[in-house]
Amino acid sequence: MLTLAFTSQLEKTSLCPVADIPEADLSGVDSKLVSSLLPFQGTGVNFAIAKRGRLLLADDMGLGKAIQAICIAAYYQKEWPLLVVVPSSVRFTWEQVFCRWLLSLRPDRINVVVTRKDCLTAGLVNTVSFNLLSKLERQLKTPFKVVIIDVPHFLKNIKTAPCRAAMPLLKVAKRVILLSGTPAMSWPAELYTQILAIKPTFFPQFLTLGLRYCGAKRMPWGWDYSGSSNLGELELLLEEAVMLLRLKCDVLSQLPAKQRKMVVVAPGQISAGTRAALDAMAKEMTTKDKTKQQQKEALILFFNRTAEAKIPSVIEYILDLLESGREKCLLFAYHKVW
Repeated sequence: MLTLAFTSQLEKTSLCPVADIPEADLSGVDSKLVSSLLPFQGTGVNFAIAKRGRLLLADDMGLGKAIQAICIAAYYQKEWPLLVVVPSSVRFTWEQVFCRWLLSLRPDRINVVVTRKDCLTAGLVNTVSFNLLSKLERQLKTPFKVVIIDVPHFLKNIKTAPCRAAMPLLKVAKRVILLSGTPAMSWPAELYTQILAIKPTFFPQFLTLGLRYCGAKRMPWGWDYSGSSNLGELELLLEEAVMLLRLKCDVLSQLPAKQRKMVVVAPGQISAGTRAALDAMAKEMTTKDKTKQQQKEALILFFNRTAEAKIPSVIEYILDLLESGREKCLLFAYHKVW
């Protein structure tokens, strides 16, 4: 039998199974982008639009959350400028993804915020890191109607600077698209700010979530909400209200044999001296008076130096991935004997 608490929350959802969601009119979105969507990705876009552009897209890693998010945001393009908040290591990767899929968007309309001196609203699409967002307090007074948050585990603690900076933006935005790997249902307390960002009326007070779903225990110093309870019930509520979650095993028949993704290195993390040295080596490779063997040796040396220059960015990317706490990471590395 449904509890009163469950019934109360269920009444706040729009009961609409994914299979019954109407197909959205995407005629105003770039045809290449729409035609490139896999069937389940098209379903994700329809789900988001049915939820009026406010959702937690919690598909497994590798299922193309970025292309879905761009298509959803493009549906609401009349409400842009768009704000995209991401881990620092993938700011320029997102720039490339927009250039690849949204052909109607001129590259010069994409603004990647690199320092606190940069303007947050300089482009039609504005990409900024979580850490930098918290340092742009004066610029945050300009509201964005459409916001994409990539890896919203940065929002799990309301006391952190990135979360405090992001929440007011999400509160006034009309469309909020959160992209997450499979959420940590074992720690419901960490989901509260994400739910609050998408649908503030669902759990208007943490106590409502905490007592029912966080295994609340009364301690000498107060309440402990670090546990979990009634998880099946909570997952059902979230899927009906704000969350779409597909595992790879659910859509395996629709996936290509293998997918590759290029992560673009942030130029600012490569020193001027290193860039100058790499440019000189690149010119050296094309010198006409060199033999094929010498050109091959120069190419190998250039490859090695390039790899060394990317190490800080690779470390940052891996740390961002590990901090999400939910994704598997297999790292291949070559050991160098000094």
